[in-house]
Amino acid sequence: MFCFFAEDTGLLPERLFERLVAARVAPAVLQAQLHKLFETMGAGGLFGVDAVPWFDGGLFANVDVPPLAEADVDALRAASTLDWSAIDPAILGTLFERGLDPDKRSQLGAHYTDPATILRLVEPVVQRPLRAEWAAARTVIEQAMARSKRHGDKAWRDAQAAFAGYLQRLERYRVLDPACGSGNFLYLALKALKDIEHQVNLEAEALGLQRQHDVTGPHNVRGIELNEYAAELARVTVWIGELQWRIQRGYGFRSDPVLQPLDQIETRDAVLGADGAPAAWPEADAVVGNPPFVGVTCRPPCARMPRPSPAPPRGWSHCAPAGSIRRSGPIACPRSFRSAWTVRPTRTASSPNPATRRISPGAR
Repeated sequence: MFCFFAEDTGLLPERLFERLVAARVAPAVLQAQLHKLFETMGAGGLFGVDAVPWFDGGLFANVDVPPLAEADVDALRAASTLDWSAIDPAILGTLFERGLDPDKRSQLGAHYTDPATILRLVEPVVQRPLRAEWAAARTVIEQAMARSKRHGDKAWRDAQAAFAGYLQRLERYRVLDPACGSGNFLYLALKALKDIEHQVNLEAEALGLQRQHDVTGPHNVRGIELNEYAAELARVTVWIGELQWRIQRGYGFRSDPVLQPLDQIETRDAVLGADGAPAAWPEADAVVGNPPFVGVTCRPPCARMPRPSPAPPRGWSHCAPAGSIRRSGPIACPRSFRSAWTVRPTRTASSPNPATRRISPGAR
């Protein structure tokens, strides 16, 4: 599917994949040619007479094309004639869910969350605080520009420094989904960050500052997912989503490589480590996502974790390992799709009994 998308957005030479699958060759020959193409996409170089970009990112790190039947080849040919350039990355979650046995689906908690519901969390948890920070930075910039007499003087440089400082904040911002599934929360959180950065650049330029190269990207997201297939889908969701955003906003593709690595989407348990102790989470500024499920019952991870305090209310506000949330960061899950929380570690990360406490209910 990524190859269909890459071909229709100009990342691959014109109709390269379509020409390849349309060749009237035995399925085994096509399998071998696909293997060569994927290896070339991983390292860059020539495939036949066509120059293929270096994609990297880890998508083609381990190439293993399964045996193809005639029906598989026919399906590839039919799919290659479609336009995949505007594919919605969110459908990967639906594909993952429908590919699971219904019993396994409930056990894994693989339940599709629609973009509108996700954005009801992303807006107050990610966008709103960052927009407030930009409003404060913009005030500083406006005051400095009011003092500026010419381009490049000290007041102008002060304004540019405030602008650059905010962009650095966006570059270093991290969003974590500790049960990321096929990556819809991460994709929409990244899109929100990039939308903010784009708007900030436009506003800064209107104030007389120099517009900067984009600094947000896949490096801004973190994920944990127990299912290996879902974790790989999450990476593809983020990659395609970011590439589509660049197309829609008129930004060029990155090159050498095209894709940023997404090793920070980890395949492991987010609740318990291999030794049975509570699992560590990567440091993040915000945590979003669906809480874990067991059967059809929503159960917070802390219900299965040692804790020094009485059982907390449902939700993730008590479950983030201490030290994983930078400063007083936001954390949210649908929890009946109504609430978001702000959390702060109550003990240091080195404490034997880390916990977090809820500060206040968020937007409903």
